[in-house]
Amino acid sequence: MKNYLVAGASSGIGKELVAILQKDKHKVFGTYRNTEIHPEGDNVEYHYLDVTEDYINTDFLPDSLDGIAYCPGTIKLKPFLRVKPADFTEDFNL
Repeated sequence: MKNYLVAGASSGIGKELVAILQKDKHKVFGTYRNTEIHPEGDNVEYHYLDVTEDYINTDFLPDSLDGIAYCPGTIKLKPFLRVKPADFTEDFNL
């Protein structure tokens, strides 16, 4: 069994990745920001995490991880010509 962190595990690609890793019997540490979710199995834990905060508490993580997936879905997707400098800066800082 390997340990994986999935940031943004409450929906979309992150949620599906958690399901795949769980099915393969890996230990998964999923995070959410807006939508609290609860584990559906013994090998999944969910924790609140806002990657935009200055301090991020990672006490819930094991000593080592075998993989990390970053899936928070916070980037503003639009045609490049419509991206304002403030949008770019905010996404870059994230």
